[in-house]
Amino acid sequence: MQAQIQALIVAIGRGPGSLYEQIVEETSKSPEALWDAHVRLGDDLCVAERAFLRERKRRMRHAFAEFIGVNEKEVKEEDIPIIAIAASGGGYRAMTNTTGSLVGAKESGLLDCIAYMAGISGSCWALGVLYSGLPSIASLPDPQLAAEHIKDRVSKTFLDTVTMELLTTAPTHKYLLSGLLLKATAPLGSVSLTDIYGTLISSRLFVPSDISKLDPDNLSLHKFRRFIDDGSMPLPIFTAIQHEIPHDAEKHLAEVQEQRDYLVDETRYKMLKHEEEDIERKTRWLWYEFTPYEVGCDELGAWIPSWSFGRQFENGQSIERRPELSFTILAGIYASAFCATLKDYFQEAQPILRQLPWTLYSWIAGVIEENREDFGAIHPVVPNQLPNFVKGLEGQLREGSPKDITFRETLGFMDAGAELNIPYYPLLRRDVDCIIALDASADSQDLWFTRAEEYATRRGISTWPKGARWPVELNAQQSSTPSPSASTGGNGGQNDADPNRRLAESQESQVKEQTERQKESESRPIPDRPNTSQAEITPTLPHETADEPRGTPDSMSNEGDGVDQRSLQACSIWIGSSKSSEADQSRFEDLTEEELAERDGIGIVYMPLIPNEKVAPGWDPSGISTWRREMDTEETQRLLDVAKANMLEGDEKIRKLLKAMWIRKRRAREETQHRRRLRVLESRVQHALDLLH
Repeated sequence: MQAQIQALIVAIGRGPGSLYEQIVEETSKSPEALWDAHVRLGDDLCVAERAFLRERKRRMRHAFAEFIGVNEKEVKEEDIPIIAIAASGGGYRAMTNTTGSLVGAKESGLLDCIAYMAGISGSCWALGVLYSGLPSIASLPDPQLAAEHIKDRVSKTFLDTVTMELLTTAPTHKYLLSGLLLKATAPLGSVSLTDIYGTLISSRLFVPSDISKLDPDNLSLHKFRRFIDDGSMPLPIFTAIQHEIPHDAEKHLAEVQEQRDYLVDETRYKMLKHEEEDIERKTRWLWYEFTPYEVGCDELGAWIPSWSFGRQFENGQSIERRPELSFTILAGIYASAFCATLKDYFQEAQPILRQLPWTLYSWIAGVIEENREDFGAIHPVVPNQLPNFVKGLEGQLREGSPKDITFRETLGFMDAGAELNIPYYPLLRRDVDCIIALDASADSQDLWFTRAEEYATRRGISTWPKGARWPVELNAQQSSTPSPSASTGGNGGQNDADPNRRLAESQESQVKEQTERQKESESRPIPDRPNTSQAEITPTLPHETADEPRGTPDSMSNEGDGVDQRSLQACSIWIGSSKSSEADQSRFEDLTEEELAERDGIGIVYMPLIPNEKVAPGWDPSGISTWRREMDTEETQRLLDVAKANMLEGDEKIRKLLKAMWIRKRRAREETQHRRRLRVLESRVQHALDLLH
């Protein structure tokens, strides 16, 4: 080991004949090292992606007709719904679940009907393995081959001595270390913990078992397009976020917190606490998407070629020419969960913390809840800093962009799962008709649904399925007391159509709840254990209330309470509607085929990672921690099998949903064409009448 460390130190040196010198010489010959890059402004899709979508629809026509069971001659490309997969974060568990699900989607024919595949964190690794060309760069990506590769490569941790060998011996040392060394020696370059993590992860995930098949193109995001330009595969979308805290607010926040900490006057303390909360609410998360075509942020309305990410930009133009940033660096950014805030750490660690004694867990949960604003702004590990590509673009970004973002030298990127662990955001701007959500989160929760609905509301998307919630829910029986919505026409009247008002009400409610919780206790001692068994009582989480059910695969019914709790299924579906009279009823099972076809909203297919007794009796995949970075082959295969089986269990429902969406799009097109023909006919009749007169 000592000799290997010494060899690594020599390899990363910058002396004559060093590995660094070899890397610089070789990468200087990369085509993109001779190109200049420009920032594209706007919210439209780039030309290359629009061309991809046309090709993808052309290719999927036959597969889609076969999938929904109709003659191909009946299917026109413009009627094919845009279908996307949104895969959650969750480390190796999510990576394996996503890969196994894609194996099932390929087997059923669904994968050939998918236009987009978006990932967060561990699912970004799954997409990276699939599109990198591993294990065979010569053929189209195959989920089954990707699954076999993953099963083989995750059987050892990246901390194994084998990793040191890969980092110090040819040819893998150059392949793995080029990203790290080139980033470190860039004008604004520095090596972060995230970069080292990404390099170590890549030593397991992006190195083929057969070293003779090693290819630098495996680590090039923009070269992933070799599989998508002709529409052969869905477009992969990788995600990261930036925790945006306004510079002026950051300084003021520190001052308020300092004053508050030294106060003894309770009234003044509460005033400063509320002021602190107001400042905290100004913070936001900016979502960045990475495709083989572009990297950018919809909320900024700014995009650059994927091969230019990591370069310095001024006034919309790159001011340096450098080779593309290696996927080893991107792999670290996409899954840098350790860059999350302290509040996010607590959320992620829920499955482990619940094993603590009830009294201790309850106390920890209370402390986190009381200090949620403070813990929500503290990053123990600084997000990965890269050159700011919107520098100098004052007044040119989208309205609402952070005011000082164009003056900064760098931007900080981190794991998108810290804000929302299912990547709905980049798909909503693409006007998708159906999103298939694969959720292997550490703690699948209603939070992912409510945040997505809030985002849809902010964007003015009225077709998001209202009431799409965590599938284990209490469904109240008919009540004699009418609901407020029922008395106001189902959706609260005309004012309810205002998305800003709905969002404001939601936020106001959250603020009131938080204020009440803070009033209840100024200090919290560790409570005594109640005279109740742990099985009889479960502490509520910070985002839950005592009345909300906790996710469980078991079916329960409380007839005496007038409620019926639906059990968690491998596939739950909702479909939205822009009509206020239909907005409250969005569950797939509650709608007839005709009602489905009449709806104009987005379809959400939610597929959580749950046990599957058919393929793995008595085994629960949630036992695999999302923090694990090593899985034996038997365990990996079991998880792959469960994911595949769960995907196939939802097959019939998905076929029915997609057929209904196809029917509605065909009807809409035919009605538009009919109206157009009528206008033409009316115009001709009018012209003939004019001639007669």
